[in-house]
Amino acid sequence: MKKVALVTGSTMGIGLATAKKLAKKNIVIINSNKAVDKGFIEKEFGKNAEVYFYKADISNKEDLIAMRDWIKKKFGRLDILSANAGIIPLPCGIDDITDENVHKTIDTNLIGTFNTVKLFGNLIKETAKKGAIVCTTSVDGIIGEPYAVIYSTTKAGIISLTKSYARYFGENIRVNAVAPGLIDTPLTATAGEDPAATTDYSIIKRMGKPEEIANAIAFLLSDEASFITGQILAVDGGFTLK
Repeated sequence: MKKVALVTGSTMGIGLATAKKLAKKNIVIINSNKAVDKGFIEKEFGKNAEVYFYKADISNKEDLIAMRDWIKKKFGRLDILSANAGIIPLPCGIDDITDENVHKTIDTNLIGTFNTVKLFGNLIKETAKKGAIVCTTSVDGIIGEPYAVIYSTTKAGIISLTKSYARYFGENIRVNAVAPGLIDTPLTATAGEDPAATTDYSIIKRMGKPEEIANAIAFLLSDEASFITGQILAVDGGFTLK
């Protein structure tokens, strides 16, 4: 029997690459706060893939509850979760971030991830009994970045959430996180980072690809990672070692 997987923030970048990877073997629900049509699913996944879309904003708990109830009614179970959705509102530096962007970033990245893992982790516990969850944090959450202070803070919070939820769900639901470095995604492009400057600090001197993060997420969600929980896997080209 195929597993049922939910990937939040999955209509572009790392989330889309993860959904594509998981769709090869699983039933996948993709999620975004912006609607997509059937043509998008056919274009990205092919006509025969078992991929479904549910529009929900993870910063809105009522949206998450509605999506949880829809998944339970339609599929009867949830097995794995990639809690990937996140934002980088601009401006976001220490000296120029607005109060609005502080609250928006915390509401989505930290509170949204907290509610996502809680609601869908409990759905896994209720319907599948065993499963796995992977959160997407960032190397910024490990080292801190003044150009993205609140973003870094929320990503550090996701590291703590990951460890706390690993303890909370115990041996039946493994909870881990990936911490990407500089990855070539639309989100990175909108943040205005200079790839040349940043990659100079990496051992592997290039930007990462979304598929390389998706491979790490898929591994941690798989039975091959059955003895791994509460861990943060940096997929950063050696950025945090330099």
